[in-house]
Parts: sequence; C-alpha cells; structure tokens
Amino acid sequence: MSSMGKILGLFFLVGIVVLGFAGIAMAQHGHGAGHGGSSMSTHSSGGGSHSMPMMNRPVQSVTVDGYKVSLDIMDMSMHSSMQKMKGNPAPGESDHAKSHAIMVMIQDTASKEIITDAKVSYTLISPSGQEEVGKLEWSGDHYGRGFNAKGKGPYRVQLKIEGGGVEREAKLAYAL
Repeated sequence: MSSMGKILGLFFLVGIVVLGFAGIAMAQHGHGAGHGGSSMSTHSSGGGSHSMPMMNRPVQSVTVDGYKVSLDIMDMSMHSSMQKMKGNPAPGESDHAKSHAIMVMIQDTASKEIITDAKVSYTLISPSGQEEVGKLEWSGDHYGRGFNAKGKGPYRVQLKIEGGGVEREAKLAYAL
C-alpha cells in the first residue's frame, strides 16, 4: 500500500470515529427533549425550563384569553426537592409545613413568554367540598403555595388571573 493510500485510510478512519462520537453526543443531547426543554407548551407531556420537570406527571392545562394556564399539585417534600435542584427559592416556612404544593404556570400563547407579573388568586375545593381561598406568589418558575390536602379524590381549582390589563378565570381539576 502506498503512503498516499495509508494517509487516505487514516483520514477515513479518523472521520468515522469523529462522526461516531458526534452521533452519540447528538443522541444524548436530544434524549431529554420534552423532559426539561425550553418551552412550557410541553406541559402535558413533560415540562419545560420555566416549569418543574414534570416527569410524566398529570399536569392540567387550559387556554384562557391568550394565556395557557397549567396546574400541578405534588406533595411538599417532592416540591421542596425540585425547587432546591433548580436553584429556585425554597418554599417558605409556613408553606413547608403544608402537605402539598399547588403550582400554576402561565404562558402567553402568542409570544410564548412566561407571565411572571400577574396577580393570581385561587379557590381550592376539596373532594368533600371544603374551600380554601388565597393568593399564589411567584416562585422562580411558577406561582405557588402550600396547602394541606383534605383527603384523596378530585380537587377543583378556580383561578383568577390579572395580567396584561385583562382579568381571566380558569377552572381546572386535579385528582390526588
């Protein structure tokens, strides 16, 4: 084999190795898409950078007057762990003493921007019909608050969202 043939063979071998590593890197990079990507529009199947990594959690979403409103409820210990992993503020001491966290994410459907400056109030209705009323506070990537679950079953959540000069109401349900 000539020296030119050896050089071409070496370039071919190096090219194969480089393409192989590039393919592996691209596969690994794309593997988590939808489980921590950059758009909240994937809430129903996975989560986004402005949301908690949902890990196939049953997040509820509705669209109201140009806002996509997504709701998740999880136990407080899981929520605290997730907040810590993401570097977001930990739940306050009064919320940390609660059994569960309610989290609401709001996104403008036209611009895809996350709404961070809305005033959000809620009414949480337990399976027994007991109501809890309060305000949700911005918490790094969602509006949230702790609450004590009043048993298993379907919870109804009524939200009043004031933002962009418009008042919106959203009704969602969540089963614990």
